Amino acid sequence: MQRINHKILTSSFIITIFLIFTYSIPTSEAHILVIADNDTPSSYDVVLNTAAALQANGYNVLELYGANATTENIVKGMYNADAVIYGGHGGYLEGNYNGNGGPATPPFALVGNNGFIWGIGNEMREGDYGNLFQAPFKKNIPVILFGACFSSGWVDTNQVSNPIETIYDFSQMFTGAGANYYATNYVDYYQGKPVIDIVDKFLNGASNFGIANQENLGLTITQSTIYNGQTIWHNTNASSSFVGNWSGVFPQPNQTAPYNATAANAWYNGFLPAPSTNLTDDSPTSTTSYLTNLLFTYISTIISYFQNIAISNNITFNGTFK
Repeated sequence: MQRINHKILTSSFIITIFLIFTYSIPTSEAHILVIADNDTPSSYDVVLNTAAALQANGYNVLELYGANATTENIVKGMYNADAVIYGGHGGYLEGNYNGNGGPATPPFALVGNNGFIWGIGNEMREGDYGNLFQAPFKKNIPVILFGACFSSGWVDTNQVSNPIETIYDFSQMFTGAGANYYATNYVDYYQGKPVIDIVDKFLNGASNFGIANQENLGLTITQSTIYNGQTIWHNTNASSSFVGNWSGVFPQPNQTAPYNATAANAWYNGFLPAPSTNLTDDSPTSTTSYLTNLLFTYISTIISYFQNIAISNNITFNGTFK
């Protein structure tokens, strides 16, 4: 029988090492991503209080503040997240808003320490020239924005003249990935400290957004408008809004785990897909399934590779070789 040369064995070794590396990439467990910009002190303190209250109740929280809140870190922090809480600026393109209560037109953006994460329809784009991608968090999670201009139809002390359209346009980058979107400028007090209003209700036992909204006395959202086939919940002249399913839930502490930067980096660099699991799932089975399928794909590729070499050299091959 003819020997397979050293180049073939070397190629096999390289492929095997790559396979082992790929299969050993850990999956990212679920966590709550909290982002705040210390350039906006009024919202910054509220978001920090909110994160501290969540941690005191047993939640695993990834906190990105100030210089750590880069666009890359924010995007990676979304990977497999069970909730996203953002307190910072809302970005827009110059010329798309007059700064004094006129109409606002998309795109809108989250603002990182070093740039923008733009919402382009139901996708995101990091920076001005990045590739479009769908937000990589779990489906049906809560995305809560606090004090971000445009997110609830307001910019500072002015409501834009087209709040429903603006809320719809801002929310799309999140709802397009399956999230329930809540934007607010309101606070409530949890154990004596100001926190985001809706989070206070969840910490006090509200089982879903609908109940939390009903318990948000004086701020309950009761008005809705259908825009582009999407129901936008927003009271006239109010600074809160909701887009999604009122039966959507906030995660329980035991559903969260420490942030796994290795898995997030792997997704960011193209080695892992975005998760397709739901908030109610306890483990990222879709990612595990993906890696398993990838393993078998590589095994099949290696076998086919040697079969082709064997055929070209008139070698009999049955899955093993000497």
